[in-house]
Amino acid sequence: MIAGKRLARKLAALAFDRMGFDIELIDVRRVCDYTNYFLFVSGKNRVHLDALKERLLEGAKEAGARAHGMDGAAASGWIIMDFGDLIVHIFTTDAKKYYDLMSIWGDGKPVEMDPAAPVAKPKPSSKKRK
Repeated sequence: MIAGKRLARKLAALAFDRMGFDIELIDVRRVCDYTNYFLFVSGKNRVHLDALKERLLEGAKEAGARAHGMDGAAASGWIIMDFGDLIVHIFTTDAKKYYDLMSIWGDGKPVEMDPAAPVAKPKPSSKKRK
């Protein structure tokens, strides 16, 4: 089974590949007693949240991990997946602003990730409209 930080980085990369954005990994070991890491991922809409959720669940399974629990729904704008030492939060931008979990867990330590992938914003479409 893959450990929390490695799993988080793998899932962050998968989320980025699925056009997830505002991807942040926070080490909460010093401020939280039930998990080690939070992975925050934003999606554009309900359909996008569901696609991100399904891909992250697939990726976790491929890595030998499984979700111990899951709550929320794309319709609510927030999905949470519990992998034990990693909790994944998938939000719409509005839900992320509303719940503002970073104000609660801001004492956690941000974890550096591949600069070519996570913590990047989506690029504007280069397609020209007619």
